[in-house]
Amino acid sequence: MSGAMRIFFLVSAALIVLAHIFSAHGAIRRRMQCQKMDGRCEVECLSFEDKVGGCRAELIPLCCKKRKNN
Repeated sequence: MSGAMRIFFLVSAALIVLAHIFSAHGAIRRRMQCQKMDGRCEVECLSFEDKVGGCRAELIPLCCKKRKNN
């Protein structure tokens, strides 16, 4: 019975690690998309920047872009 328990815990640990890897991949993709829009991911945008979208990482939620003067 202890062999089955070890396998169960190893499989559970592997699934948890895979879940963290795939969630980090999404954050990297969103950060790259923000950079393509000439923006940067920040906690708060400065007064002369617009909030373009969301980076949605835990500590860096906003994609900020400089305003264009007309």
